[in-house]
Amino acid sequence: MKFLQQFLFLIVFMPVMANAAPPTGSKPVTGTFTLQGGSDSAVSYAAPYTGSYKVHVLVPKTGTLTNALYRVYPKGKRPGSIDCVAGADAQYPCVEVTVDQTQYANQWAQLRLANDTETHWDFVNDKENKGYVTAVVNNLGTAERLNLTPLVRFGSLFTIGDTYQGGIVFYLDKTGQHGLIAAPTDQSSGIKWFNDDFIYIGTVGVAVGTGLVNTNKIIEVQGKGRYAAKLCADLVLGGYSDWYLRSKDELNLMYTSIGPGAAAPLTNVGGFASYYYWSSSEYDDNYAWAQYFGDGPQRINYSSKSTTYTVRAVRAF
Repeated sequence: MKFLQQFLFLIVFMPVMANAAPPTGSKPVTGTFTLQGGSDSAVSYAAPYTGSYKVHVLVPKTGTLTNALYRVYPKGKRPGSIDCVAGADAQYPCVEVTVDQTQYANQWAQLRLANDTETHWDFVNDKENKGYVTAVVNNLGTAERLNLTPLVRFGSLFTIGDTYQGGIVFYLDKTGQHGLIAAPTDQSSGIKWFNDDFIYIGTVGVAVGTGLVNTNKIIEVQGKGRYAAKLCADLVLGGYSDWYLRSKDELNLMYTSIGPGAAAPLTNVGGFASYYYWSSSEYDDNYAWAQYFGDGPQRINYSSKSTTYTVRAVRAF
């Protein structure tokens, strides 16, 4: 069988379930295929995005080799290059890792160095280069065969609920390398949205990524004083001073990923109160969006900017 190449994009990042570690225990395996030893057969798995990843391979129940060979090319392969020579090419490094399939039948096995469970590689995936992992059989005899599944997991170093850089991770972007962090506790149990000035500011951003812009605009117009956006912007916590008041959608993600609306075991790991929380998203000159963390609905009714609601700051990483 000639070179078999499958570029698989199997990692999934969602606000409420961005698992970095593979599942433990037994897992039924389907869709296996075989590479014949002593040939130039291989199968490649491309990294989904540029970022640092731990890599796990799913071993089929029919896997019997003690030396299944994988090659990791985090920066892609040099054009015209042939065999992997570890340490020979600084620009296009290659690392060889073997897996004892007899120890991982129907399970995920991590590609790691010297049994280091924290082993990860900085993959690239851009127009010029694509990092990938390749399973090969040129280390086997002609009578040997390597049974594989089409599944490889490129796992983010972060998971929802992690404690990191001064708070709790509650959102990860598609790369799994960047996201949003909530402060571990509330900054106020009752503070106004505004500085006693009912004017329309125009903080219309509601989507993820708009909270910081909203916060800066509120402070630019409202100025000095004690109000929700200013309280967050003035916060210094965990050595970080870039906190802000989250947008409407960021606030909802906080509720669904680490708040009362999150699935177990992350249900309210953020320790939120059963009360209204302010967002930085404005509705009009009198009202702004808030969310009740007792049952979750997002409301603008009864959310006059003069109302005192709870505040939890966030920051991006």
